[in-house]
Amino acid sequence: MAVIDPQAAIDAAQPWCCVPVGDLYYAILAALIDVGEGGTVPDTNELLAQIACLKCAVQPGDVPLLILGAVSNITSGGGGGGVQCTVGIPVAAPSSACAIAIDENDGTLYLYYAGAWH
Repeated sequence: MAVIDPQAAIDAAQPWCCVPVGDLYYAILAALIDVGEGGTVPDTNELLAQIACLKCAVQPGDVPLLILGAVSNITSGGGGGGVQCTVGIPVAAPSSACAIAIDENDGTLYLYYAGAWH
């Protein structure tokens, strides 16, 4: 088990210290989506923009589930699946076996598994 140096973690988090406390779980979800898609954690301005998008599409109670899905996607070698924003029902299959799509029109959550969107 790795040992985490608390001060190093605090220092590393400083670029995002202005993210409102109530938005931190949305920030975690946004960062996981970016990392799951092969990117890096965005700077504060981009992260705040992503949080605003997620808050329009995702109910607060769904955020922990989506975080778990994003972590699962990253740790299972997914990448390319993850969370997608769509307009309407997603049509194309993701590049991994499992994915989540959020309809930006009404916030409907779709899960891709067993070869189909549900």
